[in-house]
Parts: sequence; structure tokens; C-alpha cells
Amino acid sequence: MIEKMFSDDSDVRLHYKRGTEEYELQLSNLKDKFDIKQTGFWKSISTPQYNLIYQEDIVSVVFAAIPNYLKESFPNIVVSGRKYFLNNKWVYDKIYEFLAPNSLSLNLPSGIKPLVSGKLVNVFGQAGDSNLEKYVCIYFMTDQSHNYVENWLNKELPQGQYSTFYSITFDTSNNNEIKRIKTYCYDEQGPYSDWDVSWLSWCKQRNIEV
Repeated sequence: MIEKMFSDDSDVRLHYKRGTEEYELQLSNLKDKFDIKQTGFWKSISTPQYNLIYQEDIVSVVFAAIPNYLKESFPNIVVSGRKYFLNNKWVYDKIYEFLAPNSLSLNLPSGIKPLVSGKLVNVFGQAGDSNLEKYVCIYFMTDQSHNYVENWLNKELPQGQYSTFYSITFDTSNNNEIKRIKTYCYDEQGPYSDWDVSWLSWCKQRNIEV
């Protein structure tokens, strides 16, 4: 297990790295519901988690490399993956786009540092016609303490032993209403535990001083 994600509307979601027994189990369960041909470019897979926004149980996959068709459409993309809606049998890509310092227009407290934004986009030839891009997730860290984030959101949040990062899903069509709060907890260093290091690398690639 390489990641624990807690949400305010569901139980914990666990993420497993490719090559592990748990990964193979979750992949087998997913193939029971979807006609999946190619998984060689997958890096990890999650357990199902209920999402109140879509009222769906969703399995999340992270890609090891960004597909060219996404690079062409989203030049600021830094990570990508796929979402499998288990009941409706919908399939969407999830794209994560780099946020430069001070580039986000949302009114966030000064101690909050946005890193990337995420949204769902349609996959050509897959079920799932609804445009869900109005729901935008902002993934962030804080220069302050964990309690600072809890006080801002007025919620008690879990915390990882090694690192903790956060995400808020906004409805951009409804005055940026907060729809979902997620906390990503890492008890040891691993493939996904250092968002801040990745963000600094993306800044360096773009010659952005921070």
C-alpha cells in the first residue's frame, strides 16, 4: 500500500503499486466489470471508494506516463490517470495540471500552497457522456501546521506519519462551492509521498523561481 486517501463522504481509499499481490487483486476485480485490454502503462490502482458528488463507487488508476492524446489537449498536464465508475460503467480520464505560484484565482488562505488542479475528461469511445469538468479539485500543501488546515476547513482531518497533503473539490459552476474534502496520508516515503518535491521539479522545468 503506497497511499491512504480519506474523504469526508466515504471510507478510506487505498492505493497499491503495480507488481504487488494487492494490485493484481484489484485489477482482477476491475476486469470482472470492464473490458480492459491494456494495463501495461498503469502505475497503480486503488480500492473502490464512494464519491458523493457522482453517487458512485469509483476505482482510480494512475498512469506511469502521460498519453500523447492528453499532452496535445492539456499542455500543463503533469500526471494523468483513469476513473472507473463501477455502477454506471463510465470511464473518464483524470488529468492533473501544474499550478504556478500565484496563478490560482480562488480565494484561499495565505498558508495554503496550491500544487496542481485535477478534473475528469471524457475518454473517446468510452461510456460516460456527461461533461464533468465543472468539478475541479485543487491539490495543495500548507506552509503552516496540519491544525491550520483543520481550522480553515473547520474539520478534524487525518494525518500521515511521513507527509500529509490535501485536496478540495469545487463546483466552478456554482460560485466555487466546496463539494468534497480529501486528505492524502503517507506513513513512509514512497512513490507518491513527496508532492512538494515533484512540484519544485515542475517549476524548475518551467524556469519558475520559487
